[in-house]
Amino acid sequence: MLFQPPVFETIFRTPVAHRLVIRGSRSRGAPMDGVCWYHDEFDAAGALVARYETYDETDEAGRERCGWRRYDAAGRFVARHEVTMRWSALVALKQSRRGAEIALQRLGGQPVPPPRTRPGLAA
Repeated sequence: MLFQPPVFETIFRTPVAHRLVIRGSRSRGAPMDGVCWYHDEFDAAGALVARYETYDETDEAGRERCGWRRYDAAGRFVARHEVTMRWSALVALKQSRRGAEIALQRLGGQPVPPPRTRPGLAA
């Protein structure tokens, strides 16, 4: 079966008026195996809104995962979502690529706590 990556606009819930541009991708082989994509999101006026890293990989310990990380225009980490299986397994589980994309959306992602509430930082 030919590998079909997700429709990133669906996963990131990119507004119709925005444009998602791929900056590149990287793949690697054993002992870690996977691929990572890099995207920039621009609003209707052409201003950078967000940057994304999306990954589908198996780490050195054999743990599988796929997910994404979102950064704001200034490069600050904003949200992430990850599932503990490879993209192809998620597609099989959801019985469609569209179902897998929806599973990766995770409304709102996992927000980064404000600096005052992060463990180890003084208020």
